[in-house]
Amino acid sequence: MRRVILTVVAIASVFATRAKAEDFQGHFRPRPPEMTVENGKFSGPIKDVIEEALHTAGMTISWADVPFARSLKQLQDGDPVLVPRYNRTPDREAFSLFLGPIAVQKRQIRFAVRQGDEHRIKSYADLAALSIGVKRGTAYFDQFDKDKSLHREEAVDDQNLLLPLRAGHQDAAIVVDQIPFENAAKAMGWGGYAWADWKVDIEQGNYYAIAKSGPLAPKAAAIDAALKAMAANGRVKEIYAKYGLDPEHVE
Repeated sequence: MRRVILTVVAIASVFATRAKAEDFQGHFRPRPPEMTVENGKFSGPIKDVIEEALHTAGMTISWADVPFARSLKQLQDGDPVLVPRYNRTPDREAFSLFLGPIAVQKRQIRFAVRQGDEHRIKSYADLAALSIGVKRGTAYFDQFDKDKSLHREEAVDDQNLLLPLRAGHQDAAIVVDQIPFENAAKAMGWGGYAWADWKVDIEQGNYYAIAKSGPLAPKAAAIDAALKAMAANGRVKEIYAKYGLDPEHVE
């Protein structure tokens, strides 16, 4: 009898290990309207799309609120994490496997300044004279990302992007996600910023990523196939439509 019990426990252990091996740790961050965090709960089309793709491929995912700079570091380290809304850049190719894209999005890069300085930035050339707040690890647009002559000050999140601007220690902050920036300003009770005249229109593929050298890499092909199928057959658009959004034009 004891031998039977031990055998049953061993079999259960094997199945538990297999199930656990297919679970992903997803890194979430507030990027409304695509990714929303409220009272510790995660929602949005970015979450729904990948969960459906993983389900199709026989996998599951759990989520945690993680700053993007840390997500980037864990991908570089080969950790078993999945990062959504991940911009594809040449330097990230070395350590990232890109899943998707689920859409190519038309977006705008904006520059936040203090009120009264709206006309201070009218072209790219005007950036040379400014101190500019950037989010650590974020890719903006090619010319800006490669320009080593610019004076950048790194911040880990929108709040820390706003603080030196509010204090007058920084001239501008470059922003690719306008709504989270505005929400952070509202949360700190500061409305003394404005958007500079000049802005940059860009197109970005909306990817997920896992580490190229990590233990999840063998699952990349199955997930990528599921995501591409959802994009091709209109399922991605259906999911975004539930939130009143268009996956190619997200404000």
